[in-house]
Amino acid sequence: MSHYEKVLQDLGPFGPFQRRVFVLVSLFETPVAWAMLLPIFLGRKTSWKCESQSASTEGNFSIAGNFSTSQNSSYHQNVTSYDDSPGKCNMDGTPCPGIIFADEFTSIISEWNLVCDRASIPGHITTIQMCGVLVGALITGQIADLIGRRKTLFCTYILLLIFSLGSAFVASWEVFAVMRFMIGALVGGVMVVNFVLPLEFVTPRWRTFCGCIGFWAVGLMTLALWAYYIRDWRYLIICTSLSGIFILLTWWFIPESPRWLLTKGRFEEAEKILKKIAKCNNRELPDMNILKSFAEREQKLREERSLYSYNDLFKSWKLARNTLIVMYGWFVSSAVYYGLNFITGDLTGDLYRNVLVSGFVEIPALIFVVGVNNRIGRRKTISFLMILAGISCFSVFIISLSGKSQSLSVLSVVFAMIGKSGISGGWAATQVFSAETFPTVIRNIGVASCSMAARLGGIAAPQLVLLGSSSKVIPFTIFGILAALYGILVLFLPETSGQPLPDDIHTSNVQANGDIERGGHESVPLQKTES
Repeated sequence: MSHYEKVLQDLGPFGPFQRRVFVLVSLFETPVAWAMLLPIFLGRKTSWKCESQSASTEGNFSIAGNFSTSQNSSYHQNVTSYDDSPGKCNMDGTPCPGIIFADEFTSIISEWNLVCDRASIPGHITTIQMCGVLVGALITGQIADLIGRRKTLFCTYILLLIFSLGSAFVASWEVFAVMRFMIGALVGGVMVVNFVLPLEFVTPRWRTFCGCIGFWAVGLMTLALWAYYIRDWRYLIICTSLSGIFILLTWWFIPESPRWLLTKGRFEEAEKILKKIAKCNNRELPDMNILKSFAEREQKLREERSLYSYNDLFKSWKLARNTLIVMYGWFVSSAVYYGLNFITGDLTGDLYRNVLVSGFVEIPALIFVVGVNNRIGRRKTISFLMILAGISCFSVFIISLSGKSQSLSVLSVVFAMIGKSGISGGWAATQVFSAETFPTVIRNIGVASCSMAARLGGIAAPQLVLLGSSSKVIPFTIFGILAALYGILVLFLPETSGQPLPDDIHTSNVQANGDIERGGHESVPLQKTES
C-alpha cells in the first residue's frame, strides 16, 4: 500500500465522503448508457410494405437485414418469388418505387428508407459510433492526466449532451452517422474518467466494489421505459438528452482527485480536499508530510515507466502469453456484451421487456463478482462466468438445430439473458484481474492495450450482428465460442487474488513460475468498459 493509500486508510477507506463521490460520479452512467445504447431502438425491427403497380411485397427489416415475404391479395397474385439481391426490393426484381412503414413507431430506418440495398446502413452507423468510442477513450485519457479528472468529466459530458441533442435534428443518415461518431467518442471519454475518479478516493480493498457496481444497467433498463412511452425516434433522443442535464448540478459536490493534485505538486489544493474528507468521515487528519514522499515516489515511477514501451509487454514468453490472453478477454467481453445488446431486437417477444430484462440480469452478476472475486480467486470467477455465457449463447444454436426454434423461442430468450448476465460479470472481473496481471512499470501500458482491444471488440459487435441476416443463430454461435474459449484460456494465467503485485518485469516472470512473490504497488485502473 502506498503512502497515499495509508492516508486514505486513516481518513476512512470508504466513508461517507467517498460513498457520496462514488454515487454522484456513477450517476453519469445512466444518461451515458442512454446515449450509447439508443441504436437498439433507433435501428429496431420495422414492418414495411413495398408497393408498385405490378407487385407488392410485405416484410420485416431488422438491424441485421432480415426479410420475410408473403403475397398481398390486393395486388397481382401472379408473383411467386422474391428477389433479395442488392437494390431489388420487388418480387419481380425491379427496384421498389415506394415503401410504406406500417408500425406505430418511427426509426432511422423509416426516416430514410434504410431497406433493400441500404439495409446494412444502420449496423454500419453503430460500427461508426463504436469507432468513436475508441478515439474518445484514447484522447480523453491523456486530457484527464493534463487538466484533471473533474474538468474533463464535466466538459466531455456537456459536449455529449450537445451532440446527442443535435443528432435529433439532422436531415440525412450521413450527417447522423457523423453525429453518432462524436457521441461515441464523448461516451468513451466520460466513461474513462467516470471509472478513474472514484477509485482515487478509496483504498485497494474497495476497488473491486467501485469498479463493478454502477448505474449502467439502470440506464439500460430505463432506456426501455423511455422507448416504450416515446415512439418517435427524434423525440426519444431529445428527451433522453435533456433529462441528463440535471447531472451537471453535481459539479459543486464532486471534488478533484487528491491523487492527481499531488502528482502535479498542488499540495495545498489536495490538502483542502483531504481535510474535507476527514471532517465528513469524522476522522483526524493524518500527517500530510508523508504525501510529499508519495509525490516523489510517483515522479520516480513516472520516470521508470517512460523507459518502457508496448514492446515490453511481449519481452518474454510468459509476459506475451499473459498480455495476449487478457487482451483477448477484453475484446471478447466488449464484442459479446454489445453484440447481445444490439441483437435484442431480433429476439422473440416484446422488445421493451427484453431490453428491460437484459439490463436487470446484469445486476446479480455484478453482485456475484463482488461477493466471490476475493474468495475463490479472479481466474475461477472469470472462467465460470465466461463459460456460462458461452454455453448459454451456444444453446441458442443447439435449439435451432433441434428444429424447434418456434416452440422453444422463449427458452432461446432465457439463454440469451443468462449469456448477457455472464458476460457482464465476467467483464467486470476481467478489468480488476487485468490491472493486477501487469507489473507496475508497464501496468498503464498493459491496461491501455486491453482497453484498445475492448474498443475493437465494440467495433466488431455490430458487424457480428449483421451476420444474422441469413440466420439469427450465427451471431449467438460466434458469441458462445468466443466467450467459452476465453473462459478456458484465463485458467492459464497466474492467480492475483491475495497476492502482492510485482514491481518490475523480472519479478513478474519469476512470480509466474511460482518461485517467489514480491510486494508491489496497487494498480490504478485507467479505463472502464460500458458494462
